Amino acid sequence: MAFDQNNAQTKQREQHEKLADTAKANLNNATEQGKQFADAAREGLNKMTDLREQATESTKQVVQRSVETAAQQAREAADRFTRTLGFSGEDSERLARQSKQNLEAVTRCGTVLTQAFQDASRSWFGLAQRQFQRNLEGMNKLVHAKSVQEFAAIQSELVRDGLQHIVQDSKAITEASARAVDEASKTFSNVAQTR
Repeated sequence: MAFDQNNAQTKQREQHEKLADTAKANLNNATEQGKQFADAAREGLNKMTDLREQATESTKQVVQRSVETAAQQAREAADRFTRTLGFSGEDSERLARQSKQNLEAVTRCGTVLTQAFQDASRSWFGLAQRQFQRNLEGMNKLVHAKSVQEFAAIQSELVRDGLQHIVQDSKAITEASARAVDEASKTFSNVAQTR
């Protein structure tokens, strides 16, 4: 009977060891898959960063060309208008100077707003990158949780931190955008004051 008991205990121990080995293998497999996912996600994020930078530069060039073209066309139209109406002397110079100031203000404003758009775009993309990285780190913490309670605590902390970062980053982006709008507004105010 002792032999049967030892035999049963040995079988039970072997089953526990097999279960432990299987659980360990599954955990190692999940960890490896998590690492592969993180690597693939980082690679995708880097590619998205490159594409965003290319798109930002292209947008900047298109906006600058559009502003330059509009300014040139406005100058030409002002010159034709002045010649057609027969302004000469002081009136012609005053109108030309006023048109030039207006066009310069539009050009400066366009440049300021283009830069603000690019900065905001970069900031939002940076926010997304940082949040993605925090999510990967959080996922790593969750994978290593030892209990359901630890898992829940980590998860709630990640949610809280994520929202806190979004609020802080959004505030910074909003403040930068407001400064750009103020700068563009000052450009137009300066032109109005010089008349």
